[in-house]
Order: sequence, then C-alpha cells, then structure tokens
Amino acid sequence: MGEVEEQIKVKMKKFSLKKGRLRLRFCTKGEIVSALFLKKRNTAEDRRLAFSLRREGDGYDASLDLEGQDFEEAFWDVVATVGSGGEAHDAVLGGVGAALKIKFILFPRWRRNGKGFIVYPFVNGARQFTIQTRKYQEKYDSYRFILKEYLALLCYFLLKPYWDGKKIWLICEKLGTMAQDNGFYFFKYCMEQLPPEEKKRIFYLIDKKAPDYQAVAPYEENVLPFMSFRHMVYLCAAQYLISSDAIRHFYIWDSPNSVYKVLYQARKHIIFLQHGVMAFKQCHRMFRKSGGNRMALFVVSSEFEQDIIHEYFEYDRDEIIITGLPRWDVLHDASDKARPEILLMPTWRGWMEYMPEEEFKESDYYRNYESLLNSRELLELLEENGITLNFYLHPKFRGYIGQFQAESPWINLIPFGEKPLNQLLMSCSMLVTDYSSVAWDVYYQEKPVVFFPFDLEMYEEMQGSYVDLEKDAFGDVVRTREELTAALRKYIRNGFREDERQKERRDYLLPLRDDKNSERIYRRILEARPGRKLNLREKLFG
Repeated sequence: MGEVEEQIKVKMKKFSLKKGRLRLRFCTKGEIVSALFLKKRNTAEDRRLAFSLRREGDGYDASLDLEGQDFEEAFWDVVATVGSGGEAHDAVLGGVGAALKIKFILFPRWRRNGKGFIVYPFVNGARQFTIQTRKYQEKYDSYRFILKEYLALLCYFLLKPYWDGKKIWLICEKLGTMAQDNGFYFFKYCMEQLPPEEKKRIFYLIDKKAPDYQAVAPYEENVLPFMSFRHMVYLCAAQYLISSDAIRHFYIWDSPNSVYKVLYQARKHIIFLQHGVMAFKQCHRMFRKSGGNRMALFVVSSEFEQDIIHEYFEYDRDEIIITGLPRWDVLHDASDKARPEILLMPTWRGWMEYMPEEEFKESDYYRNYESLLNSRELLELLEENGITLNFYLHPKFRGYIGQFQAESPWINLIPFGEKPLNQLLMSCSMLVTDYSSVAWDVYYQEKPVVFFPFDLEMYEEMQGSYVDLEKDAFGDVVRTREELTAALRKYIRNGFREDERQKERRDYLLPLRDDKNSERIYRRILEARPGRKLNLREKLFG
C-alpha cells in the first residue's frame, strides 16, 4: 500500500498525447518490463490504470486510453513491473532525459477529457515521468492567463534593476487563502514593530475574497491580491519568500501552460516557518535540501528539532535556526474555567487526500470520529460536567466536515475558517489529537494533551514519525474510544491539570517561551548569507 520508492532508469524515445490516448516508447538498460501502469500516489488503496504494453525491438511501446477513465484530483506515477514470477517488483519510471523535461515546459501537453478533468504529464524534480489529474479551471488554464504571465515577465525584465533594488519579501499561506498561521503572525510583527523604511518592502499575498482577508486589511498598503499582475511582477523580483508552506503556495502551480513557475522556483530563497514542530509526521522526502523544495533557512523550536532536520532533511546546522514559531508570540491561555472546552482536532492522512465523499465515509478515519462524536459515554460526560467539545478538521479535510453528524448541543462541528485556529487553541482547556503538530501549541500553554492514534500501524506504514509516539509523546496515548473517555474523565476531575512528568520535559522540548520568536526570525533573515540562487539550467537538468 505504501509508495513505490525503487526507480528504473529509462530512455524515452517518444511521447504523445493525442485524441485522449497517452503513448510512450522507451528502452531500459537491460531490465525486462512485464507490465506498465499509472499508480495513484499517496493513497492506501492500490489504484492502478494499466497500459497496453508490447515489446518493440530493443524497447517497449505502451499506450493508455484516458478518455474513459474516472479520474479524481491526484498525482500518478508511471510504474513498471520489472522481472517476472517471484522475482518481479515495481519501480517508478525515472532517469527521464532533460530534453523531454524542457519539451514539457516549453510546449506543455495536456488533455481535457469529457468529464471536465485535465490530464497533465510532466517530468518532476526527481526526473520521473508523472501525471497530474485535476478539474479544468478556465481562469488559469486559458490563453488569457498565459498572456498575463508574459506581460508580467516583460514588465519585470524591462525594469529589472529597479524591481530587484526593492529587495522585496513576500509572505503567503495556503495559495493566498489564509492569514492565521506563522506567516501571518510574522507579517503582523513586521507591520507593527518595524520602522517604515524596513517594512515598506514586506508584502502579504492573499485573495481579497478569502475570509481571512479581514486580518490583513489594517495593513492594506502592504497587501497584494493573490495572482494579480502586481503579484506576478513582485514574485519575479522577490529576494525572499517566507511561509509555513512550500514554494508552490506562492502561485497557481498546477497550470500546465504556465511559463512562470519554473522561472520563479529556480531563483528564490525560501524562509520556511513551518506549521509546527517537526516530530510526529515524516516530511523529509518533500522538504529535504536536495529536493525541489530546498530552503535557505529552516525555522525550528529547539535543539531536539534541529537534530531531526539535520539528520533527515540534510541541512547544515547553520541553515536551521532555533527561534520558535511566530504564532507562539501571541499564544496565551484564554480558557474559561466556568465554561471549559475540549478541542478535538485530528490531522489529515496523505493517502486519503482527494478521496471521494462516499469513499471517505467508508474509511476507518470517518467511522472512528463519527462513532466518537455520537458516543453515549462521551455525551454523558460532557453534559454532566457542562463541557463543550469543539471538533475541527484539518484544512486538507475541510470539505468532509458536512459528512459528520453530532446531535448533542455540547458538541460543535466547526468548519475550517469559521474560527481562527489560534483562538480555538487558546480557549480550549485541553486537546485531543492523533498526530497533529497543534499538540505543541497546547503543550506550550501547559495544558493537557491526549493522543488518540487509533490507526497507528497504518500511519507508520504510510506516513511515519520521527519519534516513538507511544513512548515519547508529551501526553496520554490511548488507542480505543473507551480509553479516551477514561482519559478525559481524569482531566475533568483534576481541573485540566497536566501530569507532572510532562512538565519536566518542557524546558528541553520548548526552551524559547519569551514572545520574541518573530523578532529572532527577522534578525536571522537580516544576518543570512544564503548561497547563490539556482540558475535555470541547474533547475532543468537537476
């Protein structure tokens, strides 16, 4: 069920995407390929679409009809079955030549099928042949959008010394839809604490229609509408991109026609603020230094976390800055002892991303939380003690909130964006989560945390952690609904006081609790001497 990690290097002789049929001709370095298929990435199911494959001379000819397929939003690897019988194994088609990668960039190929989905082939940063499928978006997939890109590039390059001289810093969250994570709080610090001459080069990118726009409205002069012409020009000129997300969140990355994305990705220094402490969720394959999401500075909160980034992500220690997270500067305990609240916030699952709603309702994830929200024991516990439980899904699962039902007036199902996450974290008396990094925010406030990793074995196989959750978590670890109810009852009875053994570890795990995290980050950026920017040749040829 996990991802195919082995790679087979091939020489691509021909690629075509015509009349809804994808065709590949390739040869290997002696390996025998017995089957070829598209394999859906990041999913627990083994979803495959088989090519018709035949041997042709010293290579292979493979074709796949795309028109009749029921696609969803996903990425697909082209995977070969190498060998036969008991010796057969799967390997991703890789080592694809730079010529094909350049061809896809300069002359993008994509197909819109009869069900409104784009099928978009490309060569990724690891030189692997990859397919993306997603809904067609006229706003970003049209020739009008391409013209806008070319005009923005022309405007930048005609006045390049002027734009570069501004030394612009751009800050963004979640494709310009949010202003409530570390990016926003760092921006807020800059706007409120820096002198005018220093803050005039710092800008926040956000869609004006986003609910969070109201948070940045007081600083309107330093706010750029996401995907506006000005955004495109400033993105060309930016000295630093600052975010808790990867570089792709600064632009509409998935347009197959974009001439822009490779140019800006190759030239920018990223200051990675993170969402939270890196411990419970393995992300080094995505954010490692040798990959496409290379960072200039990687923000962490302790030497404990710095060791993880140095060992797994390949960064030098001087590239990993121990500063703490910007949003912690405003974090304080705002819980009401007369009206206590429990925050139930599970994280997402990479293998369930883009899952259709009916399939989601069949998952263990849905069944566990739906069962918990309607548990008689839990409802009685909340009602007897006058406690509200707030259920808040991770942003990547926000579309599924309507699938959950809770009849009790003591349970609130909160759609993403309805309340700022920081507010929920501060107003809660305790947290229940599975693997979410928000556990660190609650631990920072000296409140109890209960971990409920009901699918730990699956999570370890599909995602992985940098710590042994059952041994190293700073809170109770329960695996069943009954154990969870018992843990909640314990903390309700003791007035929501955390265990003494958890207090003793805080100075080691969270040594910086002085509300100066944003200040430290700003100073470290000013002091930074990052290496030269990648040039386009390096980006294309790897």
